[in-house]
Amino acid sequence: MKGERLRVLLAGTPIGWLEREDGTAQPTFNYDADYARNGTVALSARLPLTTMTSPSRRVAPYLQGLLPESEATRERWAIRTGTSADDPFGMLASMGWDCTGAVQFCLPGDIDRMVSRQGDHVEVSETDLARRLRDLRQDPASWTMPEEHWSLGGQQEKFALARIDGRWHEAHGAAATTHIIKPGIRHLQNQALVEHVTMSAASALGLEVAESTFVRFEDEWAIVVDRFDRFAMDGGGIGRLHQEDFCQALGRLPAAKFEQRGGPTLGDMVRVIRQESTRQESDILALADFLIINVVAGAPDGHSKNISILRSAGATWVAPLYDLATGLVYDSRDVDRSVAVSVGGERSVARIRQRQWERAATTLGIPVDPLTARVSQLARGFPKAFDSAVNSMIAVPGAEAVLERASKNLTPHCDRILAQLD
Repeated sequence: MKGERLRVLLAGTPIGWLEREDGTAQPTFNYDADYARNGTVALSARLPLTTMTSPSRRVAPYLQGLLPESEATRERWAIRTGTSADDPFGMLASMGWDCTGAVQFCLPGDIDRMVSRQGDHVEVSETDLARRLRDLRQDPASWTMPEEHWSLGGQQEKFALARIDGRWHEAHGAAATTHIIKPGIRHLQNQALVEHVTMSAASALGLEVAESTFVRFEDEWAIVVDRFDRFAMDGGGIGRLHQEDFCQALGRLPAAKFEQRGGPTLGDMVRVIRQESTRQESDILALADFLIINVVAGAPDGHSKNISILRSAGATWVAPLYDLATGLVYDSRDVDRSVAVSVGGERSVARIRQRQWERAATTLGIPVDPLTARVSQLARGFPKAFDSAVNSMIAVPGAEAVLERASKNLTPHCDRILAQLD
């Protein structure tokens, strides 16, 4: 088929087109002329408002970042959509009606149906959700249910629901979701609980972190994370806020999300903030917190897809932190003990000393003393905050094991960080 096109919308407003010559070509992107002149929210830092065509090399990283990274999931989606696992255009034609952020994609013939469709929230029972979590554990590729048209990026299995009046609902049609539910990484015991208490500890120390809870659905447990790309609208309803992660903003494919694999560095992320942010001073400090807490918590997965920017009319800023989980409760043979984004060129915590923090301060463009003071504050406070977070969940299966393992590793880890500041 030649001349394939997908309509692109932001929060329900048409803004442009994805186009490709045939079913094997990578798509280009064009904003509508009027939106390019008068629009207020760009699709991506790599796709700024312009009347010029954005080439496929700029478009591909953004599109790939909207889709699951799991090969099994993408293959399942490919079968369902009649396309291939490496064809984001084809997948988004079917699954792109509700993506991360405010972006939507649809075939030209589906525009009226998508825009005019009614939204409906259908209550689901605890039994339904327990069954869905079991299915997800047994078949990680089953991210979506039949007739769903949404896509969430990332590696972990997950699904999205709306929490309304204290009850869980599936979002049908144009309705939006409010929470993401994740059972955790299967091969890491109690991983969802570890993620929840790590984020709770970080929040207790004053970092801006996505709010999470750890919830039981019958015999199934999952971390439930509030969506910061959704908001309650005046007069009721759920609105969509546009979002892209730093990997997308820097034009890197998801496979290059880690710095050691050619992914973004701290300097690259600073450049995005300097170019895009309307809150540069506070966003640089937020980026510094992201860097520090991944070191202090011993969190190996703090890569460029686990930090995002949010966009609204006239404003762009760093989103709350998410997917933050210590690796210190696991054997070093199972979890990398290095950080994903290097500090002054070092990823090994054992080699991150005063000199490396001085280099990081230079990269961030802030004085070194406030930066190292923040490192000291978080390193001194994190073990106690983590213990408190776990103790608040001590009746939850696995909490005692997490506490026991953390008590052996967290305090020595943070003590080493403090000693290396001298």
